[in-house]
Amino acid sequence: MKTITVKADREFDALLARLARRLKTTRSAVIRDAVRNYQQQLEREALRRRMRDASLRTRAQAKQAAKDFDAANADGL
Repeated sequence: MKTITVKADREFDALLARLARRLKTTRSAVIRDAVRNYQQQLEREALRRRMRDASLRTRAQAKQAAKDFDAANADGL
């Protein structure tokens, strides 16, 4: 495993130590899990944005289809 050095002030180091004790794991494992969770959160947010954008496009297409239907229905044929 590769070693990475992280500089931390006393408060952060104490927080990390408390979390590691609480989770019965190492400080390194806490940091690894935190980074993985952050990555998953970013991926979920990106998926939400893509879904919202697709929903807005679908809504716009549905509005246009309704207008087209109304126009075709009102042409007197």
